[in-house]
Amino acid sequence: MSAPVSVPAGRDMASQDTADAREFRAGGGTALQRAATWWRKNRLWIVVGAALAAVTVGGLAASLLGGQSADPLSITNPAPNGGQAAASVLREQGVQVTATDSLDATRRALAAGGPGASTVLVYDPLSLLEPAQAARLAGSAKDAAAALVALAPGPLTVKNLSPDIASAGTAAATDSSTGVAAGPGCANREVVAAARIDVRGVDGIGAAGSPSLLLYRGAATCFAPGGGTAGFMAVNRAGDVTVLGSPGVVSNERLASQGNAALTFRLLGSRPHLIWYTASLRDVPAASHAPTLAELTPGWIFPASAWLLLVALIGMLWRGRRHGPLVTEPLPVIVKASETVTGRARLYQDAKAQDTAVETLQRATLTRLAQRLRLGTGAAPSAVVDAAAAHTGRPREDLEALLITDIPLNDKQMLAMAAQMAALEEEVAPR
Repeated sequence: MSAPVSVPAGRDMASQDTADAREFRAGGGTALQRAATWWRKNRLWIVVGAALAAVTVGGLAASLLGGQSADPLSITNPAPNGGQAAASVLREQGVQVTATDSLDATRRALAAGGPGASTVLVYDPLSLLEPAQAARLAGSAKDAAAALVALAPGPLTVKNLSPDIASAGTAAATDSSTGVAAGPGCANREVVAAARIDVRGVDGIGAAGSPSLLLYRGAATCFAPGGGTAGFMAVNRAGDVTVLGSPGVVSNERLASQGNAALTFRLLGSRPHLIWYTASLRDVPAASHAPTLAELTPGWIFPASAWLLLVALIGMLWRGRRHGPLVTEPLPVIVKASETVTGRARLYQDAKAQDTAVETLQRATLTRLAQRLRLGTGAAPSAVVDAAAAHTGRPREDLEALLITDIPLNDKQMLAMAAQMAALEEEVAPR
């Protein structure tokens, strides 16, 4: 028994009862069955996704409620690369510590602190400050008679903070960096109290783009590795600008090592107000206008595009020649019904569309039953069910479920329904 590829008459007949069948499929029982099937297929990924979301939200909530930060050298970061220990000790000694994350906020804090009352710690790990911004910060600190301490500033930033200090390259941190001596020419009280410092790096802290430690030269150059002329610390002539090439000196992990604590507390705690300034994206100036596509396009893109087009044209002319006239094929192509049925069945199987496959089988079975029961091609599905029930003696409800309303949940149920429809056709077939 061969299955037809397409049955226009069957479509006309089935369209008369489509509304009733679809209304039944949209009922509560079918919807619950579909929901249960969907849950069985996807419950693993749903549970895993919910667990990941819960862990993420819980971690963020704990961080926000606890008031802690994960930023390097943040005064609320208790991790090894944080600065909470230094800030807490300074507060206990009566120093007012204020954290700022923008140049404007820092300048306002300087103005509010009064003349000679503030020390500004500047840390710009991502090199966000432009030279003009560094110059404005130095000018504001000078107007407020404030001390300025910069951690690992870049060459352009150093030049604008003080003309007396210059960048002198980098030095790799080694085991010998645990005790770098102050060296000659460093007679200020901060360096004398520290004597030796530990300049080893800390994970998560370093100069932008390089894990090395920065070296400087100034009116006073201190902590020079190997007795050289460049050191990890430099001070200008006025003594109000200090640069330190190892930010890890003030970190939680290195604060208690060697003379780091003595140097940190004397540099940052000499005045009643400490402004702990960490540069952030708030310091990036907003563009006056949105960049155009031409401004965002690299300069080499147009010559490269022209060259690629030329190469493509040459390749088309070289390899694109034809090898004779095209071969025509008469249409339409005749394909065996068994091949189209098999191909469509495989498509339904790949898409796991058991309901669509069974709906197709039900329409084809109704069409063949209508012909065998001599009802005509225009008979409604309910009329075919009534005639089949009368002919076979089966309960009408069972035949209606089999031929119209039932929807399989898996391949096993679909195969069982197909076998039942084939058996029904054999029973109705004229003898």
